[in-house]
Amino acid sequence: MTNNAPARIPDGWVSQSFPDTFSAHAGPFYFRSFTEKEPGVGFFSQPHHANAGGVIHGGALMTLADMSLWDICRRVAGPFRALTVTMNAEFVGPGKIGEFIMATGEATKIGRSLMFARGKVTCADETLLVFSGSLKRIRPQQA
Repeated sequence: MTNNAPARIPDGWVSQSFPDTFSAHAGPFYFRSFTEKEPGVGFFSQPHHANAGGVIHGGALMTLADMSLWDICRRVAGPFRALTVTMNAEFVGPGKIGEFIMATGEATKIGRSLMFARGKVTCADETLLVFSGSLKRIRPQQA
């Protein structure tokens, strides 16, 4: 893929609606419809996602994992304001440019203050990265 036009968006996925954010510049990202219970965040890997070796940069995969952490928790807890506290990841395979890369996972604990989740980033059923992390809820005036 050589331009910024995405390939066909998978059925049941919607584009991100925050055009002036870091994630919009890092993406564009797509979310599995919120009418679906299963979490999912993805992007079509493009040349600007590549590292010097020609595969997807680890930072692009970590950004996707962080966004997925939020998506996973939001589907259980509903809308919230929070900050990422921890993010742990293991890179287990290279991602190719021109493919749809997606992340999904599960909440492991949703508390009043802290939320925890884990998941994986895949491409065509191949695992690229596994991750876990936590979010801390904040009051609106703290943001």
